[in-house]
Amino acid sequence: MTEAAIQEANEAFSKQVSSQVARITGELNRMDDLLKAGRVDGRVLSEFRYAVDRVRTSGWQVQVWLEGDSGALSTLLMQERVRLATRLAHQLAKEVETTGNEFQGLSTLKEAIGKLDRVLGGGE
Repeated sequence: MTEAAIQEANEAFSKQVSSQVARITGELNRMDDLLKAGRVDGRVLSEFRYAVDRVRTSGWQVQVWLEGDSGALSTLLMQERVRLATRLAHQLAKEVETTGNEFQGLSTLKEAIGKLDRVLGGGE
């Protein structure tokens, strides 16, 4: 693939993403009006808020990168991964504690968490 073709593909992708961002922004503004009516399942609303928060955070990270601070982007991405892992760990703990059930894959998860704990210095 030539450099010109790569540049053209990148520009087309950029236009597509910008178009989707503009479209979704309009949809989110309409969703804001609907949510204010208050007729939504709490679990669905929680997942929606989580998804919006993830997109907001990603948008902020990309904006930092576009403004020229590529070093900050890798730090922001790591911070976001830590935040997500923390949230997921709390949710899993609550679900396992509430149900009292064993689920497939928990031993593998426990090993991975143990490895992370050792890397973070907790296993010394």
